[in-house]
Amino acid sequence: MSKIQSRFRFGRALACLSLVLVVFAACEDDTGPGPLPSSIVIVSGDGQYSKQGTELQDPIVVGVTLQDGARGVDVPVRFSVRSGGGTLSQTSTTTNGDGEASVRWTLGPTLGTQEIEIEIADNSGIETVAQATAAIFHCPEEDPAFVRRFLAENDLFLFTRKSGLIAGGGPERVGIVQIMPDTPNLEFAAISFVGFDENILRAVVRDCAFSANGEFYIAWTSTSSVREIAKVNPNHTVTHFATLEGILGTEITSMEGGVLAGCDEFGPFTVGCRDTLTRYANAIFDGTATLANNKAVACDTIGNYLYFIDQTARRLRRVPLDGYTQTGLTEEAANLTTDEAVGANGMVVHDQTVYLLVESANTKSIVSITSTGTKQTEFDFFSRGAGDAAGVQSDLALLEAGALNALYTLDTLNNVILIYVLGTGQFEVFNPDNSTDPGAASEAGSSGELVGLAVLP
Repeated sequence: MSKIQSRFRFGRALACLSLVLVVFAACEDDTGPGPLPSSIVIVSGDGQYSKQGTELQDPIVVGVTLQDGARGVDVPVRFSVRSGGGTLSQTSTTTNGDGEASVRWTLGPTLGTQEIEIEIADNSGIETVAQATAAIFHCPEEDPAFVRRFLAENDLFLFTRKSGLIAGGGPERVGIVQIMPDTPNLEFAAISFVGFDENILRAVVRDCAFSANGEFYIAWTSTSSVREIAKVNPNHTVTHFATLEGILGTEITSMEGGVLAGCDEFGPFTVGCRDTLTRYANAIFDGTATLANNKAVACDTIGNYLYFIDQTARRLRRVPLDGYTQTGLTEEAANLTTDEAVGANGMVVHDQTVYLLVESANTKSIVSITSTGTKQTEFDFFSRGAGDAAGVQSDLALLEAGALNALYTLDTLNNVILIYVLGTGQFEVFNPDNSTDPGAASEAGSSGELVGLAVLP
């Protein structure tokens, strides 16, 4: 065989071998790609709440799933800010061995809801959106998610220096008393939730309130110059929350999506984080020549107003707010009589109507004031009788339970709880001996002292 023939045969063999390899490779390619991504979901970190311009406590973690249900490993993922003006620790990454990817999110300056978009990076249209809420202040107490930390629904909490509200007799209660009405029998059980020794602490009771997320707070002063808001825990312990400025006492109330609002003789304020107290323009008094009523303050969650009383000028005023930020000048809501301005002993807002509890020698009533300033008397306590029968009314608490909207107040002279269902014009009476509305003082030693009332939301 010639050399030329040998080379030809060798070359033909190489060509055949190459053809086999090409065919084999083609067969391998015919199997196609593996399962494609089918979904991306948020695993954790969604719905957090923090101060504007700060990094969220937890990263946003997403998980990718393939069409066959397996975890999507090494899948490219993109992150982008959708609203709020925040920043992200990275704009793209790939999922890990668990099919997950994460990003750190620093909120932007916009208050309220902010969003980021997370998508699989192959333009497949598979995406999800994470949300967070930005506020001026943030602390654990300000988390807007409501949690029922105490006992049954709609229990009434009473903060008192001395109360004879005891079913079936027994010693007077001091401190924080939890009252659980039994509506069919018009009775209740009063439980000392947090007590204190009046002779040792010499506490002067002011008010109590639940925050929007279910925390419970008290405002109190003492002869040792303690002026504070304290948080009461379900295990009956009490811890400091905020130092107060007023020396005459402070009324407190809850804010929607925040912690607390209040009013002392220097005017209304809000409390964000621990020991953070904010006052507002055109609503600040000197505490002597000019005074705010330190027993009446309320928040309107519909119109975003903080209501208070200019006691000196005899006006009901309101501060427009967005969260804790004042959005306009302090407004005048209504003119008040001297009895209403000085004797207001509680205030709540329901459906943009303000309800004032007025307690004085001449006026004992609940007055309603509409958003346009129209006033009318909802209930006159002198209709219960003259003298002691009219009682001494202290504080006002609002129960909003679907179709049932009612006002609680306490007659501290007769030691009975009065419940006024809005729109009925009538009070129901809760007292220890299941009697009807008393015609005279029923408890010796009742002083008409200030109390705080709060209804568990």
